[in-house]
Amino acid sequence: MGLKDYFKINRRRALLVLFFITLTQATTTIYTYLTSPQLNALSQGKFVYFIELIAVQFIFGQICNVSFNYSNVQNTRQTQDLFHQVRQKIVAHYYQEPAKVSEMKNHLGNDLQLVQESYYDVLFYFVCDFIYILLTIATLFTFHWLLVAYTLIDTLLAVVVPKLLEKYTNQATETVSSKNANFLHVIENWFNGLAELRRYQNKKVLKQIVGKNSYQLEKSEYERDKALAYTAMVAAIFNIAGRVGVPLIAGILFFNHQVNMGVILTAGYFANGIFYSVDSCVNRYMQLKSTKTLRNRLAELQQVSSEKRYDSVNQIASVQVKDLSIEYPSGEKIAYPDFVLNEGDKVLLTGDSGTGKSTLMKAMLGQIKPKTGEVLYLDKSGKRLHPDLRKLGYLAQDLLIFPGSIADNITMFNSKFNTKANNLVEQMAFEDDQARFDDGLNTQLDPHRELLSGGQQQKVVLMRLLLHQTPVLYLDEATSAIDQKATTMILRNLMKTNATLLMIAHNLTPEQKALFDREIYLEGK
Repeated sequence: MGLKDYFKINRRRALLVLFFITLTQATTTIYTYLTSPQLNALSQGKFVYFIELIAVQFIFGQICNVSFNYSNVQNTRQTQDLFHQVRQKIVAHYYQEPAKVSEMKNHLGNDLQLVQESYYDVLFYFVCDFIYILLTIATLFTFHWLLVAYTLIDTLLAVVVPKLLEKYTNQATETVSSKNANFLHVIENWFNGLAELRRYQNKKVLKQIVGKNSYQLEKSEYERDKALAYTAMVAAIFNIAGRVGVPLIAGILFFNHQVNMGVILTAGYFANGIFYSVDSCVNRYMQLKSTKTLRNRLAELQQVSSEKRYDSVNQIASVQVKDLSIEYPSGEKIAYPDFVLNEGDKVLLTGDSGTGKSTLMKAMLGQIKPKTGEVLYLDKSGKRLHPDLRKLGYLAQDLLIFPGSIADNITMFNSKFNTKANNLVEQMAFEDDQARFDDGLNTQLDPHRELLSGGQQQKVVLMRLLLHQTPVLYLDEATSAIDQKATTMILRNLMKTNATLLMIAHNLTPEQKALFDREIYLEGK
């Protein structure tokens, strides 16, 4: 992310912003320059001419005012359009390569806000100041070349010396982003368990954890501000030297009869303007450079890799688990028996707690890399397939409900499936549940409000899976919160589908177990 992206979003508007910035600074320079002939007119007793110059100065002042505000509005519009596009690209990136929620929040929120405030907002005023410096120095040529020479030397020193501190401000900004991401991660982890902490009246540990990470974030922001303050202090040394030196030289030139009286005061105004702008430019330049690492990272997040070529999931005729073992970070290792799921099989997966049932399912979905062995997806001829495992049907223990209606959550916001969704209500024993809501399937859901019970959520997600007709279904405790009568009805309807089904369940009745083709029991150590 940088100046190139700013121009690409709308080149015509970007050039318009640049034009009106230049117009603003040109009229500001003329406005100040008119001070010299005004003073000369007074010293010569030309009152009418003095009034005329005042009127001209007023007109240029109004032009400056209008052009600056117009350029500012257009600049805001340009940056907002840019950030809208950037967010869309980052969302597309995370759609392909998901990350922790706290990390995504940090990049889509805080980091973009940081770039907005410390780069694009600063860049606008940096360009304003830079153009003003160029125009003002050029104007000093009309007075005396010595004024220009001194100004250029002092400006060069004011720019070069603080640049040596650039890497420190860059590191400081990167640290702020890192600490903020960590703080958001801590908030996500601990506030998700807020109800449990209240239950055990353990406010102390929450305050300690959040307080510790909050302090680290605040400290990083302090260190960044300190680095920028040191840079500003160095720049201010040359700023003061310029403000004093230019009128001093102008005074010497006046006493040598090389310039008139108006030049002394006007040169002083210009000196204040130049070195105020130089000081601002240096500080803003350091802010711009301090975001380089962060902007590069956001630029990387906007890159969306081309979709891999996958075999169609509809070609899957069998799934084979061979010599599979999983090793946890703690060093614990779980080995699984070899088995095959043939097309249309309905298999129940059971076992004691800790035998790795959910872990096995995640390995079959490619979410966990095995220590040894492999999971093979084969077509009817026995040829190995490489399907997109994300497209297989999967109901995890942690159910996902989206903001929207119950129907939206079943159809995944595809209205063409609405009729089919209504047909699934009876199969998944959701008729009585639907009747409890005044708006039926049109009832609006909020993930943060538990309108649906655990069992109702399971039914909704089951209908979602069946509606989209995936050839392989992996169900992890899909009916654990559903009553026995409804569970039996749901299982019978699942058995009628053509899908290959592997389901983790416990506490099923003998009648319910008998509905499956076979059972795989995972034994503990």
